[in-house]
Amino acid sequence: MDRLTSHFGVCPDLIKDLVLANRILAHHNVLDTFGHISARCHIRSKGIDEDCYLQATYHAPSLVHTQDIALFSVRTGESVDPEEQRKGPLERHIHAGLYRARPDVQAVLHCHAPMLVTYSVLANAGTMLQPVLHVGASAGRQIPIYEISDHFGHDTDLLVKTPELGDDLAKLFGSAVSMVLMRGHGATIASQSNVKDLVHKGIYAVINATIMRDATLLGAATGSTGVPRPLSNGEVEACGDWVSAVHRSWPAWVAELGLGKDESL
Repeated sequence: MDRLTSHFGVCPDLIKDLVLANRILAHHNVLDTFGHISARCHIRSKGIDEDCYLQATYHAPSLVHTQDIALFSVRTGESVDPEEQRKGPLERHIHAGLYRARPDVQAVLHCHAPMLVTYSVLANAGTMLQPVLHVGASAGRQIPIYEISDHFGHDTDLLVKTPELGDDLAKLFGSAVSMVLMRGHGATIASQSNVKDLVHKGIYAVINATIMRDATLLGAATGSTGVPRPLSNGEVEACGDWVSAVHRSWPAWVAELGLGKDESL
């Protein structure tokens, strides 16, 4: 962290929030050992004037510390620091591509939460994931599914690990889209606010999907022929901005990690 703050002028609090976000999302089983979250930042220091993002290097989210955070270029998806020798996440181009396509996006999450993967492989329109929970409305009314084979064939490993793939995925993130499912892979979620807001979106995206799954199964078990009733467009609009609620949730989520008072991140 020392080099990021002293050489590049990165805010220490942003680094700490990103570390905590990794651990909180792992604690809530939104991130497994391969998912990742990033935060946008613009660097104007030491002759550098570039749109960048902070992201942990190749570490499991539950084990991320401040010294594991590195700086990547939005333009290329590669490290900004010439002294950086550590390996970045294979799918860092998910983040770079989305930041390039959406200048308003401030944080990006990519996860493999099983409940979200489940909905990514269902092709029937009646089983498409939709917001059914008021605090899950931040995922937005439109939740498209990215099909990598549409442009890259049926022999890929489904990973978004090149700039071209990152740009292709980002095309689904129109102005009204904040979450895209990725068939057989996971989900990518964006926040126009900050890392804390994105943690809220990620946790409640999984909870919302679980509720929709349970409602679907309950309906089938009781002979119902309908699908779970989603929130209306107006309800999504009214419920969708939960940024202010994060100030209540964040301290509780941090406390769940059981960090000692003097424990270093």
